[in-house]
Amino acid sequence: MSDIEKDNMLLNKVTSSSKGDKAYWSFKGRAKRQYCHALIQYPAMMVPAMQGELIDAVLEIDSNITSIIDPFVGSGTTLGEAMCRGLDFVGLDINPLSILACEVKSGPLYIEAFKEKCHILLEKVRSDIRVDVAVQITNIDKWFTKEVQLALSKIYRAIQSENSKWARKIFWLCMSNTVRTVCNSRGSTFKLHIKSIEQIGNTPNTLDVFTKNIEKTIVALCEQKKILSEMGSLNKSISKSKIKIIHTDTSKKIGKDIQCDLLVSSPPYGDNNTTVTYGQFSYLSLKWIDEKDIDNLKIKGLLETQNKIDSSSLGGSIKGASEKFELLKYKSSSLCNTVKAISAVNSENVKKLITFVFDLDLALDNALLTLRKNAYMIWTLGNRRISNIEVPLDKIMREILEHKGCVFIHQVEREILSKRMAIKNRIANTMDKELILMMRK
Repeated sequence: MSDIEKDNMLLNKVTSSSKGDKAYWSFKGRAKRQYCHALIQYPAMMVPAMQGELIDAVLEIDSNITSIIDPFVGSGTTLGEAMCRGLDFVGLDINPLSILACEVKSGPLYIEAFKEKCHILLEKVRSDIRVDVAVQITNIDKWFTKEVQLALSKIYRAIQSENSKWARKIFWLCMSNTVRTVCNSRGSTFKLHIKSIEQIGNTPNTLDVFTKNIEKTIVALCEQKKILSEMGSLNKSISKSKIKIIHTDTSKKIGKDIQCDLLVSSPPYGDNNTTVTYGQFSYLSLKWIDEKDIDNLKIKGLLETQNKIDSSSLGGSIKGASEKFELLKYKSSSLCNTVKAISAVNSENVKKLITFVFDLDLALDNALLTLRKNAYMIWTLGNRRISNIEVPLDKIMREILEHKGCVFIHQVEREILSKRMAIKNRIANTMDKELILMMRK
């Protein structure tokens, strides 16, 4: 079968799934996050069932697929769907919290042993009578009440005393979700923004929150083990998938030994500081996690300030914007038109767009190097606004990829229903749909 015939089969498969229903890909009522997808709170997570259905569509057309890569792995939605299908997986991200989440999702799934360890750990927390704070955080009294600091410290020490690293990792993820609930930063935005005095006064009991997170985690791990077993993707308590999680800036060169058959990913829709601040969202949680227990950390100093992760991500620096635009402008006419439109309103704002797309372009080069010839790509994208002008990231991505020799297959539009976008985040007010861009290398 020729590549063109495969492309047409994939196009027909995806379009026939919706049967003309424009709302089909919104997955209304089908967007629940279960099994490993329920393990972590994280911004802007993809809908697992949607990604799974798109992966299945490609698997029907290309039976030679054994591995998937996600160069912006985030909370690990694609990882979870790959594992359910017994596929090998490579995931990349710059955020240490993302790396931890993916390491936990990767297993092992020693459920009964973990339940025993939970009882022991909670007893250690309850019997800890120390009154010292276990971690150092700049402005700690701003972000945590004294009572919360002491309670989190007891949990921190108890986790550190656990002998098994695989269990400590799960506990650290429970700690992350707990910190998110009991800190003094508002949950309605991904940026660090102090709660009102009244809200701080209503902070729930830290140990109660942690205990509930452990209980939810056990349910999720049990579901994960059950589904992997049913799919024939489990060897005793370990996933059959070979999984590699890499801590890296995706705009930098990736190892040459990676060769995958399919790409499924959702890149940032713009620079973190003005779209989704993944770094600020993760900062307080990461300060309460022993980074020595995250195996694959390679980039140092990301927790020096609350903005460091975001400023180190795509488009984090606006230096050299004019020079970067000169290198980009022949790759995307849509980018040129958007730059012109924004410049007419605010010439400073255009720098954010140019430097983001420049870094994204480098990341795409690196991603393509990890794919075999004729591999399919599924990109979930969103078009943000700058100076109230829509940035057509779907068109920009398509044009840049076509400039690199890739082939356009199809594009699906879906309404955003439950993707985790904080209500008061500025991006949430300007985005109500996503675009799924399907390309072939």
